[in-house]
Amino acid sequence: MLMLLDENLLSRKLKKPLIDGGHSVQTVEDMGWRGVKDRELLALAQTYPFEGFITADKNLPYQQNLRELTLRIVVLDVVSTRPDYLLPLMVKLSGLINSLAAGSVTFINDRGELTPF
Repeated sequence: MLMLLDENLLSRKLKKPLIDGGHSVQTVEDMGWRGVKDRELLALAQTYPFEGFITADKNLPYQQNLRELTLRIVVLDVVSTRPDYLLPLMVKLSGLINSLAAGSVTFINDRGELTPF
């Protein structure tokens, strides 16, 4: 699955668990999209076509209309975005991302629990 990591997740370390899980991963920075506003970023990701988008922006589902997107959006609902803190979640997410429905929005907390939006 082709995944896009939001600009709040730019550490190269965070790509590795997804790549090891058989996914292709790009960051917003890799794509040259750093600083692009959320609405435009989601449109670019949808058009590219990415299949999933991972962010730590907990407000994204409340601020954007996500209903028409086919992206699997995962929001990391965590207290810290330090790479060493997020790495275990990325490992867990790597094994779960394929089971998420296209067009879904899912929160994953720091205990690895999933909550659909």
